[in-house]
Amino acid sequence: MKYVIVLGDGMADEPLAELDGKTCLAYAKTPVMDELAPRSEVGLVKTIPDGMKPGSDTANLAVLGYDPKKY
Repeated sequence: MKYVIVLGDGMADEPLAELDGKTCLAYAKTPVMDELAPRSEVGLVKTIPDGMKPGSDTANLAVLGYDPKKY
């Protein structure tokens, strides 16, 4: 079986006054994500090992199966 990993790294944002108080993602038209969402699985995982600085590089390595402490 093949999988697609959609990692919304950087999607969190601050609301903007020029977007009527919405974030960029809340304001955007997202028909493909809206179609995929009901057929997807969502979960939580701890991607930052203890003692490491949180960041995209560390978390993305862990999500893809690499040991951030090694790589």
